[in-house]
Amino acid sequence: MTIPEDIAGWLQRHLTILCEDDLSIGHFASGNIDSVPDGTVSRWQLSVDVIYRALTCNMIAIYKYIECSNETSFFEAIRSRSPYDDAGAVLWNGTLIYGTEKLEALGRSFFSTLSQGWDDVNPTFIEALEQIFAENGVPWSDTPLLPIMSAGAGAGSSKPAR
Repeated sequence: MTIPEDIAGWLQRHLTILCEDDLSIGHFASGNIDSVPDGTVSRWQLSVDVIYRALTCNMIAIYKYIECSNETSFFEAIRSRSPYDDAGAVLWNGTLIYGTEKLEALGRSFFSTLSQGWDDVNPTFIEALEQIFAENGVPWSDTPLLPIMSAGAGAGSSKPAR
C-alpha cells in the first residue's frame, strides 16, 4: 500500500459514502487527515488530484457542472479556485458528484455493507484502488497530477503532503 494510512482511511470513507449518496466536490476538501490539514494548499492539491483520479477512473461522475461548461473547464476551475475562499465557494459547494456503478461494485466487493468503509482501513481495498489508478494512468504519487494555480501557492508548502 503506497497511499499513506491516514489518507487511505479518509479516501476509503469518502468513496464508500459516495456509493450511497451524492455530495459536493467540497466533500474531498474536508475530513480529518493528520498529515494534510483542512484549509491548506496541500489539502486543496490533494482534493484536486483525488477528484481527477476518480473521474479519470470512472469511479465518480458529475451531476451538473457549476460555473463550468465541460470537463476541461471544470479541471481548470478546481485548480484555480480554492475550496477555502469566496472565489471557489459556489464551485466547490455546488458541484455535485456521485459514485458510479464501478465504484459501488468495488466497494461491495470489499465491504458487506458500505458503512463498513467508514471504519478501519481495509488494505486490500486500498491496494485495489491503487491498481485501478495505475491502470488508468493516474498512479498514486507525491507529484501533483493537476497542479493548483494559486497566487499564494508559492508561499508555504505547495507540494501535497502525501
